[in-house]
Amino acid sequence: MKSKSSTENSDDVIAFAPDGGYAWVILACSFYSSFCMEGLIASFGLLLPSLMREFKASAAVVSILNSTLIGIFLVLGYFSSLLIKRYGTRTVMFLGACFYSLGLFCSFFAPNILVLFVTYGLLCGVGVGMIFVPSIMIVNQYFDRKRSLANGILTSGSGIGLLVMSPIIERSVEAYGWRGSLLIYSCFTLQLCVCACLMRPVKTFNNRMQKNSEKHIDEQISPLARKVCDRENYDARYASMPFLRNRNSFIESCSTLSLPMLFGSQLSVDKAKESIDFIECESTETQRSETCALPSFCRSKPFIFITIGCLLTQMGQFIPLIFIGDYGNHVGVSSEDISIILSIFGVANTLGRFFAGLIANIGRFSHLTICSVGLLLSAVACFLFFLCTTFSTLLGFAITYGFFIGFFPPMQPLMIMDYLGLDQLTAGFGFVTMLKAPAAFIGPPFAGALLETTGNYETVNGLAGIIFTLAVCAQMFALCWKPHVKKSQQDAELDV
Repeated sequence: MKSKSSTENSDDVIAFAPDGGYAWVILACSFYSSFCMEGLIASFGLLLPSLMREFKASAAVVSILNSTLIGIFLVLGYFSSLLIKRYGTRTVMFLGACFYSLGLFCSFFAPNILVLFVTYGLLCGVGVGMIFVPSIMIVNQYFDRKRSLANGILTSGSGIGLLVMSPIIERSVEAYGWRGSLLIYSCFTLQLCVCACLMRPVKTFNNRMQKNSEKHIDEQISPLARKVCDRENYDARYASMPFLRNRNSFIESCSTLSLPMLFGSQLSVDKAKESIDFIECESTETQRSETCALPSFCRSKPFIFITIGCLLTQMGQFIPLIFIGDYGNHVGVSSEDISIILSIFGVANTLGRFFAGLIANIGRFSHLTICSVGLLLSAVACFLFFLCTTFSTLLGFAITYGFFIGFFPPMQPLMIMDYLGLDQLTAGFGFVTMLKAPAAFIGPPFAGALLETTGNYETVNGLAGIIFTLAVCAQMFALCWKPHVKKSQQDAELDV
């Protein structure tokens, strides 16, 4: 039997991020989600040669498979945020894990590439789309002071996934073919159902503070005002705010009682009517503005520039990885060495994501600045790709590019939160994720078509460098506006 004090403590939970305790369980589950999601997407280059041979398709056509998966899960970004609001993180993520595993399992039986577009592209895309946004948003809800570091750890799961899965995929392809490789990977993704069940929502209110606040308000209400409110079935806490009560009943009360006695002012009944009419009109205008087709945060100019930068980055970030396996075979690097290069890329990418989160947690540089520096140095690495003709030079490119492109994923939700605030982060991040879908569809296939036209891998990577440079230019415009001012947890407690 629980004691009275323990019951009160369980109910009186402050609506702030725990920054510890069960938050680390949430972070571990989201980390594994990132491991499973991007581990396969980034390793798709290892499947590319086998798929091209079996289906007798070009690199541009086969690369659309991965682009379809990425595009669909990005399209579902904003809709996932709406599903989270309605059904909760746990339910949405559990369904996503089921779709992801089912898509990989059904891909084992695909007789042609068209069926593979449905199983791998559509089903897996829907699954990843219902996992991606929930796993990131819940971490940002559980962490406050350590939020930047938590995002760095979370997104480093992608690099760890590439590090672990690239040799597994490469050897499973050799032993069982690409079909067996996807079947094995479906076993990893099935464990996401367990992670989804552990996604306990963070508590959002404090009953004790609410009770104390109501008691304080009740003490400030005059006996005469309380008497009127009791007669008219009003909430006594709103006795001094007539616009929150029924308009006609309020005017009737004013006709029988003196306004100075009730509200401590010399307003006449006519003045009160005018005030209520004004407030009702203002409320109507507010409701009309909230029913606009686009969300309110779309009117934020810095958010628009950040979104453009995210779209361009999404267009270019997978281009070097998708074609590195085919390029390695072109210059005489073996498949085993390519697998090693991708594994090292995963290590470098993991360190880059963690390093970006660590630097952001220190607070000396803005999230936008850290992201822009990483993209700019990634562009430099892509421009110098023409020097990569041996295993050692390709390894150097993988380390450099992997480390600096790793700055983008952990900074993306933080940049959005800087200009929209935590309350609009889920909707804003989901909206940006949805808009990134066309970029995912356009980038790799366009690069594949450019490769078939020119036959030059250096040109393809140069295209990625140009895209990153344009992304940095777009994001720099957002620096013209000040970030959203966010109160710390201690300040919020003092305000309450």
